Parts: sequence; C-alpha cells; structure tokens
Amino acid sequence: MLKVTDLKVSYGSLEVLHGITFHADPGEIVAVLGSNGAGKTTAISAISGILPVRGGKIEFSGQDIAGRPADDIVGMGLVQVPEGRRIFPGLTVLENLDLGAYLISDKKQKQQSLNKVLDIFPKLRERKGQKGGTLSGGEQQMLAIARGLMAAPRMLLLDEPSLGLAPIIVDRIFQVIQDIRKGGTTILLVEQNARRSLEIADRGYILETGTFVLEDTGRALLNNESVKASYLGA
Repeated sequence: MLKVTDLKVSYGSLEVLHGITFHADPGEIVAVLGSNGAGKTTAISAISGILPVRGGKIEFSGQDIAGRPADDIVGMGLVQVPEGRRIFPGLTVLENLDLGAYLISDKKQKQQSLNKVLDIFPKLRERKGQKGGTLSGGEQQMLAIARGLMAAPRMLLLDEPSLGLAPIIVDRIFQVIQDIRKGGTTILLVEQNARRSLEIADRGYILETGTFVLEDTGRALLNNESVKASYLGA
C-alpha cells in the first residue's frame, strides 16, 4: 500500500533523512521506532505532504505522491494524526470531528463515518457537545485519532499517540490501534514506546539519525539484544 524508496528530506542545508526505504502492505501495522531527533516525524510529515521531499520516491497504492499537496493525499485515503494531538480547543468534539471529514461532501457518508468513530470512542459520544480544550489528555488523543478516521482513510499515520498519557490510557490507545486495523485500515505507527509498539506491530523499523539500522518482524525486534539494550530497558 505504501512504498518509500530512497527518501531524502532536508531542513535548509541540513539533511535529516539520508535515503530511507521501507514499505507497508495492506492491513499491516508497521512501527517506526527511534529516539528523539532520529527523523521519525520528519518521515511521516514528508509522506503526508507537509514537508517537501529532497529526493526519492513515495508511492501510495501505486501512485507517486511525493510533492503532491497534503489535501490531495488525504483525499487519496492517506491521513496523518499529528504528534501533540493538535485538536481545535475552542471547538466542540463534534465540530472537531466534522473538520476531519472536510473532503467528504456526501452527508450520508459523513454520518456513517461519525457513527463509526463514536462507536470506537464511546467517551467522545458522551462529550460531543464539549469544547475540545476541556477534555483530558487521553480524551484529546482519542479525539485526534477519531478526527483522522472521519476521512475514512485506507491508511493512518500515527505520530506518538501514547506520548504523555497515563499507563491505563496508553493501554486503551494501543487497543484502539489494533481495533482500527481489524476494521481494514493499514497503520504506520511512529512511537517512542518501543515495547508496546512492537507487541502489536507486524513489522518494525529502527531509525537512527536519519537512517534505518534494523528491520524485522515485531516479535523478532522484541527479542533482538541490540533493541533490548537501546530501546526496551533490558
């Protein structure tokens, strides 16, 4: 579904991604792991059209999307849920969700998306008239993911969905990620929580200073001694 080949991204004269290559097949959860500054967010921001690409190729469902506008990419079914939630705090939960479906003109389809995300996140149904800024951190993260799902994506790019959340909320977020995949959505998961990510990922990549240094199944990476020492605290 997603094929990235020799991707290079720079900030000015500073090259941040040095020709990375990876892929995600339909229905997979693929984890991209690495420390702060490794280039994880840069990678998915380039894929989703937020950052310009210096070199390489990005193919989504067989189409080259490198350099295409971000809204075109969303319209193709590839949606990013950004780090830090970035909901609209002054808008209600329903208004935030409605903005996630801004490319959907069919009212029936939009209502179907709304019903689906409120079934996945029943807490948001309870809070639908509440301003986004009054929600807890965990509820705001759920709203951010739900807003991304309103576009009915075929693939979801999740950037640090568990960052700053209490352990019980982290459990819920990772369960939701698995439920979304069961619904047929492919997921690229960018996370610092390596253990939890690899427990649910089909495959994973380890990114260090703009270069992939390891690729394997999630289970194999969990048992890799280098990964254990560097990322799993073992």
